[in-house]
Amino acid sequence: MNDSHVRKINRNLVYGWMLIVIILFISYTMEVVKGQRSLQYLFVFMVVTAIPAFIVLLLYIKKPDRYSLRYTIVGGYFLMYIFVMITGSTTMVFSYILPMLSLLVLFHQPMIILVTGVCSIILNLISIFMRYNRGEITNENSKDIEIQLALLFLCFLGSYLATRLYDEIHKTNEKYNKELSERSRDIERMTMQTITTIANTIDAKDEYTRGHSKRVSEYSAAIATELGLHSIEISNIRFIGLLHDIGKIGIPDSVLNKPGKLTSEEYQVMKAHTTAGAEILKDIDMIPGLEIGARYHHERVDGKGYPEGLSGGNIPYIAKIIAVADAYDAMSSNRVYRKRLSTEKILSELEKGRGTQWDEEITNVMIKLITEDRLPKVNPDAETEVVQQASTILSRVIDLAEDRGSESVDELDDLTGVYGRDRGKFAIQNAIGKYGTGCIWIFDIDHFHKINDVDGFIVGDMYLKKMVEQIRGLSEGLIVSRFGADEFVVYSPKIADAKDAEKLAEIFLERIKNLSETDKRLSKFSVSIGITEVMTEKDKIMYLYENANKALYVAKQNGGNTYYCHQTVDYYDEELSDPAADLKKLVYLIQNKEHYKGGLVAAYPEFGKMYEFISSLAERNNMQVQITLFTVSQNKEVKASLEEQTRVMELLQKAIVDSIRHIDVVTRYSNAQLAMLLMNLTETEVKNVINRIMTEFLRTYDKNEFSVHYDIADLSTNYN
Repeated sequence: MNDSHVRKINRNLVYGWMLIVIILFISYTMEVVKGQRSLQYLFVFMVVTAIPAFIVLLLYIKKPDRYSLRYTIVGGYFLMYIFVMITGSTTMVFSYILPMLSLLVLFHQPMIILVTGVCSIILNLISIFMRYNRGEITNENSKDIEIQLALLFLCFLGSYLATRLYDEIHKTNEKYNKELSERSRDIERMTMQTITTIANTIDAKDEYTRGHSKRVSEYSAAIATELGLHSIEISNIRFIGLLHDIGKIGIPDSVLNKPGKLTSEEYQVMKAHTTAGAEILKDIDMIPGLEIGARYHHERVDGKGYPEGLSGGNIPYIAKIIAVADAYDAMSSNRVYRKRLSTEKILSELEKGRGTQWDEEITNVMIKLITEDRLPKVNPDAETEVVQQASTILSRVIDLAEDRGSESVDELDDLTGVYGRDRGKFAIQNAIGKYGTGCIWIFDIDHFHKINDVDGFIVGDMYLKKMVEQIRGLSEGLIVSRFGADEFVVYSPKIADAKDAEKLAEIFLERIKNLSETDKRLSKFSVSIGITEVMTEKDKIMYLYENANKALYVAKQNGGNTYYCHQTVDYYDEELSDPAADLKKLVYLIQNKEHYKGGLVAAYPEFGKMYEFISSLAERNNMQVQITLFTVSQNKEVKASLEEQTRVMELLQKAIVDSIRHIDVVTRYSNAQLAMLLMNLTETEVKNVINRIMTEFLRTYDKNEFSVHYDIADLSTNYN
């Protein structure tokens, strides 16, 4: 029997007894007034009955769930019952036990009923015997006594049977409730494990955010606790924190893990994870606030956040808590675009954004928790068995893929004796995971194809061997891999600073210069070097390779035979570009189409025909037309072929066709542009369509040679 149930029974029994005492006191007081009883009798009655009742009341108040209180109550009540039985002058005194009997049934203890019944019958027999001796009972009125005993016996027998039945029902219910409670706890644990596994899956998409959702969850719970929220609210916030980034499951890896600055279009796709997450969670009402946390955790109190630009009190309180916890983890963790910030820098940023970016009260709580070192120390590896198994499965899948990728490339490069591309990637990645520091170089021979064409491949092979020989002589512990015909990627865990890497590059170039001057066979020897720094053990080799390759491009643009070190940049730029001049021109032509005959001026005449068809259809159906111009541009850091640009245009066109309705139209506008006309859509609906297009495109295009920009214009033509 749980404490709550015991407390309720004790309360009912005590209050019931007190009520009986009060009724008897009033009745006997009236009898004193009538002269039927003396004051002395009333006083003795109060001593025998009322005082024990008040003592039990005090015991109940002190500890209402005391299990033994029932026996004290029964004993005290029997004192009153014996007193009334002995001193009473009515045959109905026997019925005083019945109120107590009805209350005793609540205990569903058959033994109490049995003992009480036996004692009560014995007391009644004693009372009958005493009254018989006094001559109050005769043969003429003995029938009432017989009825009295029969009723008493039947009442106790019925109560005993009822108590037995009630006890069985209670035990069955208690067992059921216990099982139900255990199942509820199991369901809660399973829910937590499932949500945690989902959160881990989300974090696994981003190379630098392992454990992010778990940390945000615990930080949010710590803030909520400090704010004095109810335990249920804290539990809900913990779940909400785990799933706040679930929308990232739909963000392409090329955007999520991009090491450099996001374009405006990529940033729009990234921002869409808030609304995507809310859509995923909107129908789940088991945990209140799941959708709110996902949708609004990037809103700012000054109204400059997204997706809806809410401000101040319009932002849900839960989202404000998640926002601060999310920001803290972002600043205190290594990211692909920067290293973790120091505690001093984090506190400075929090104070700077207090009241503008984040809620002032919640930010103050976070600052307090940081300065007092009371934030939870979250270990993403310390998960439940189910979560660990899920993580293990995911890890094994990844490891198996890597192992299979390296099984067929175990041999070294025949010419130079260094790792080939795939085996080198595998070896360098493992070393980065082990050491977590170092630098990556890309060594590239300038004009190597010309050397092969003019001097022959034998001479070209000599250049390659000399290159590797000079690389190996730079430092111990280098991992060297041949990534291309004349391109070598090198990793050193010992050279952990970019300045030291640059000094090594200077030494290398000086040696190459000496070789070209002293050996006529190597007179054309010139090398360009790109450098990037390894930030953490979670860095991925191909992201580092991209950075070093960008630096290599700069070195070659500077004339070759030099080096350049890649510098990290900000993650994104919130400033969006102005409408493109091409779109302005296109809108002008459309709005002034009466001055032109036939199709509009465009590199692809089909656009003019398409617009004439759309405008005619819109005019007949009273629709509005909005135009979006997509422009494919080559990134400055790389050189790409015309074939690659054609492929990018085809991927973009497919993404558009798959995302728009049958009544919408897309066509080429120029060699690098696609124009899309959408009819009768709101501004928000147009942005949703474009986000779908960019998400699908970035999911299928995994290179970094081209970027896609778009500009939107409302033609403001309402055909009436």
